[in-house]
Amino acid sequence: MEPYIVHVTSKGQLTLPSPIRKKLGIGKGSRLFVILDENEVHLKKIEGGNIPVFTEKSSFLNLIGSFEGPRDLARNHDSHLSEES
Repeated sequence: MEPYIVHVTSKGQLTLPSPIRKKLGIGKGSRLFVILDENEVHLKKIEGGNIPVFTEKSSFLNLIGSFEGPRDLARNHDSHLSEES
């Protein structure tokens, strides 16, 4: 599908192009889940009142384990508390 340029109103509203609304079955009263991913905004239609679930493919979940930190915070809880004071 080709890209579209939309304008944002002073109220922060935008109109999804008709071909996109038709393809996704989005009409008046449809609800969308809005996700901010770095410098991109993603919209996902909420089907049947169910909010989409993030999966391992969700980009922010890929960050888990990528930074160094305490290995077992529960086991070392007391020592971490004493380090903070």
